[in-house]
Amino acid sequence: MLDKKVKMKMPMAKITRDLIAHMRDEDYLDRIITTKLAKDGNIHYDRGNFIKMYDDTEGYDSVYDRDLETLAIQILQMVHYGYIIYQNDKGQLIRHADNYLTE
Repeated sequence: MLDKKVKMKMPMAKITRDLIAHMRDEDYLDRIITTKLAKDGNIHYDRGNFIKMYDDTEGYDSVYDRDLETLAIQILQMVHYGYIIYQNDKGQLIRHADNYLTE
């Protein structure tokens, strides 16, 4: 059974600041760059499944850095596709919107 006291491991403000800094460093805040990533399909994958199958530490300093990249990819998916991509074991989308978000 879970302990009724839930402790914060890290303040939400720090995670948010680190996420924005990560997205800035990776050029994920640049609309032109992220639109190309979306059109080329480079962000069209189930990030959770990817991490489960290929949890490779290469290119990352820590689990925290990988988690920041996961959040960034999922945000970009919401921005460009209107949903976060989840796939079943056969690679089929579990849920998705039929239309992309428009501004």
